[in-house]
Amino acid sequence: MYYLGIYHSLYGDAPMTFGKALLIAVIGFLLVFLILGVIALFVKLLGAVFNSKNKKSAPAPVPQTAAPAAPPPSDRSDGSVTLTNVTEEEAALIMAIVSNSTGVPLSRLRFDSIRLLEDEK
Repeated sequence: MYYLGIYHSLYGDAPMTFGKALLIAVIGFLLVFLILGVIALFVKLLGAVFNSKNKKSAPAPVPQTAAPAAPPPSDRSDGSVTLTNVTEEEAALIMAIVSNSTGVPLSRLRFDSIRLLEDEK
């Protein structure tokens, strides 16, 4: 017959009933939560000790002035695009597809050139 260490030390060779098994399970759960609580208190204590040391040794913060905000982007693009073997309508379609696929507004994108790639045979 197999024995559990705690059960055997508590009840000897008596058969294990449901009530006894439940009692051992509850004691085990309580023991685990008790140990977790002790660990949590220990971590809190260490945090308090280190925070108090950091506050004592930290120099006074220097107030910083706010940097001027960047101007919002305009609604229109002011760049130029070099088109090679592509019409303006095709270029506009490609730019719209790229803007929609990436989720970046067209005014935030910069296109240097758009060219048609020939198929190699």
